Amino acid sequence: MSRPFAGPLALVAAVCGASLSRAGATAQETIHRTASISGTVVAAESGELLPFSVVALLPGFSPRFTDQTGTFSFAGLAPGRYRLLARQIGYHPLDTVFAVGDSVPGLRIALSHVAIQLPPVTVTGRTTCVASGTAAAPELAAVFEQLLENARRFQLLADSFPHRFRIERIFTTVDRLGRDEVSQVDTFERESTFRWPYRPGRIVGPASGPLNNDRLVRLPSLPDFADSTFVHAHCFRLVGQDTLAGSTFIRLDFAPVATLRATDVEGAAYMDPTSYQVRYTTVRLTRPEREMPGVAAMAATIHFSEIAPGILLHDHVRSVETFASSHTPTERIEEQRLLGVHFLRPLMRTQ
Repeated sequence: MSRPFAGPLALVAAVCGASLSRAGATAQETIHRTASISGTVVAAESGELLPFSVVALLPGFSPRFTDQTGTFSFAGLAPGRYRLLARQIGYHPLDTVFAVGDSVPGLRIALSHVAIQLPPVTVTGRTTCVASGTAAAPELAAVFEQLLENARRFQLLADSFPHRFRIERIFTTVDRLGRDEVSQVDTFERESTFRWPYRPGRIVGPASGPLNNDRLVRLPSLPDFADSTFVHAHCFRLVGQDTLAGSTFIRLDFAPVATLRATDVEGAAYMDPTSYQVRYTTVRLTRPEREMPGVAAMAATIHFSEIAPGILLHDHVRSVETFASSHTPTERIEEQRLLGVHFLRPLMRTQ
């Protein structure tokens, strides 16, 4: 979704214009040389560096992270016109076009912080999802755009910095008297390249490899919120501010379209009201009995933490499977805790 953001765009255009006017004077002399562009991304209000912002220069340079100081560079540029994009969670994006003739060092990209006025919202209970996607309400559109940015960054991290998770799993059963017993503890590893694309109504599948149980339930991950297939199969509703685990968040609900009769997922994303980073997602299976006989309900809570400024990973997952009344035990709880992350190439640049 594109919107005019006169503040940061005007500032950066002025900076680029000053540099490019100098380059234009020598364009004939440097026509056969390649140029470079470098700079930093900062907050317009405070001048604070914005680590791990996302920048792209088109054509030729797809989105990439800045380093931990907000610094970026593009080298080997032929003279011509380029489109520069810069994004960060919680900030208005920049999108500008300028001409490059010679190297342009020391750009200062200033992004303005997003301020979303949330209307008072009264939760009236479950609603039927008729039209998928997001409605035209500006508050919902603004919050959903921040959710998209969380999703894009999560996917870019996996693509740019492949990594391996080491995860501990603990299975606990609960009987009719409420007594719990740990039935299994193990650890497994998973690559960030692992993919199970979302398909409407195809949430439950056979397990294999390190996840070799009786079945595998696909919980939505952050990149799903940027997947058009997932978005078109769900409605999104801005609830407003809500409390979870003792903290206040912006809550955005999602639910499958009413025409989807197979087992699917509904839930909510909980975003920090200042940074707009996703801190929790909650997920519930809809119609679980259709794919999992004997299961009355299944719900999960996923927590996200920063491993570097603005870089989120899920570090805890807790799912509760509730069985039908005739079943013993009555519940099975699975907890996954992140023990460590190994990046195949360094995330932090040595300074």
